[in-house]
Amino acid sequence: MRPTVTGPTAVAARSVRHARAHPLAASVGAADRAVDWVSFVLDDVCGGQWHRCERVLRDPDFFAAWRATLAARLSEQYGEVPERTSAGYVLQWYLGVPAHVGAMLFHFARRVPSLEPRRLAFRLEPACVEAVALRPGTFWCLPGDLDAAHPDAIVVADDVELGRVLRLQVVGHAARFLGVFGPTVRFGRHTLWAAVTDVIDAGLLRAGRARGDEAAGAADARLVLAERFAPLTSASTAHTVTDEHGCTHWTRQRGSCCFHYALPGAPKACVTCPRVDDAERVGILGKLGGN
Repeated sequence: MRPTVTGPTAVAARSVRHARAHPLAASVGAADRAVDWVSFVLDDVCGGQWHRCERVLRDPDFFAAWRATLAARLSEQYGEVPERTSAGYVLQWYLGVPAHVGAMLFHFARRVPSLEPRRLAFRLEPACVEAVALRPGTFWCLPGDLDAAHPDAIVVADDVELGRVLRLQVVGHAARFLGVFGPTVRFGRHTLWAAVTDVIDAGLLRAGRARGDEAAGAADARLVLAERFAPLTSASTAHTVTDEHGCTHWTRQRGSCCFHYALPGAPKACVTCPRVDDAERVGILGKLGGN
């Protein structure tokens, strides 16, 4: 009789088999293949270069170290880095961990996974988020989902209710993060929650773009953010503008700022910056040929 192997290798192997067999495996795989700006994996990662959200949210020093690493990297290109710039980058990048995987699965599969901190991890390279890991577990879906009978599935009535779940999942995770990060930066409550609103809105628009249909992504953004749902700060701002060449672009206006413009020698502002109005936005998009 062969002995039972219970060491770390066996545990890791069981974790991989469980992830591959889970209904979310195909959904996460489709999202990962659609984008090149981040990797998505379904796995209960541990150790190595992975940072578990549950763990970092108990360690405010983690975010100070992350900001320092980012500032050092930016200083190589721009020189002195204002505190608000490193803070703005880290604010938006961390919030993107739950928001982007949630938006992608909502748009691609009409599923919303549990986005609790214990379900998520991320990897940095060297200072930006290059990969997000989702731990297999609870997910919400529609009645017609092929895996609606799975033990981890929670069926909701329609798209509107599923969109509400997405909002609540992102807001719940964000509240934990802002409770830790907020006191370490000089941003007011409105700015912090505007950043949460932005990552949901932009995440859904980017999901549509990744699938080749920005209008569908904008429709999802308008579904999930049909109005201002407190503590979020606005409804979706996704809209179209037409440049001087007659080309139509989907874009949006953020309510928060990454403060990239504050870097010495950096461009004046990003195309979705709250400091940019639609007239200037049209000019930028016309030159870029997109957004």
